[in-house]
Amino acid sequence: MNVLDLAQRRHSPRAFSGQALAWEDLAPAFEAARLSSSSYNNQPWRFVVGLKGEAGFDALLETAVEANRAWMKDAGAIVGVVSSGVLEKTGEPDHAAMYGVGMAVNAMEFTFVAQGLTSMQAGGFDRKAFGELAGLPAHHTPIALLAVGHAPEGHTPRPKVRKDLDDIVFKIGDRIPG
Repeated sequence: MNVLDLAQRRHSPRAFSGQALAWEDLAPAFEAARLSSSSYNNQPWRFVVGLKGEAGFDALLETAVEANRAWMKDAGAIVGVVSSGVLEKTGEPDHAAMYGVGMAVNAMEFTFVAQGLTSMQAGGFDRKAFGELAGLPAHHTPIALLAVGHAPEGHTPRPKVRKDLDDIVFKIGDRIPG
């Protein structure tokens, strides 16, 4: 399966089967993240994992806003996505950290698709509570919660609605609309 096939198949389900996942189910995706491109090889991504049936899952779930808890509760795992905002080699701000974390999470999501799993990111969560729960250093920023699991039986993904390439790709001199 090529990258375009994975991108086409990836979707945000807002529904999971409730089946728990094991570390072995997640490990290939974390390896894909580990191997992702990184500015200055800083590798700013950090992941806080809670597997369904363990206390960490419930603790991470509690940081989500109520609307997200409604569908996240049936995921097999919840992964807290974190960015370290400092270049380890210099101590200076890492202005590319969020970009790098996004690339790592994208690699994870494509890996989940290849494994027959599904995932959905949620930005609606209490970042302060998450930071305290995870014991994050001050230069680490919670970005999202990533719910991972099996789609429920009979689940059919909705068709993707995406902008045309003409709406997102421009040449120098083109006017980029606001």
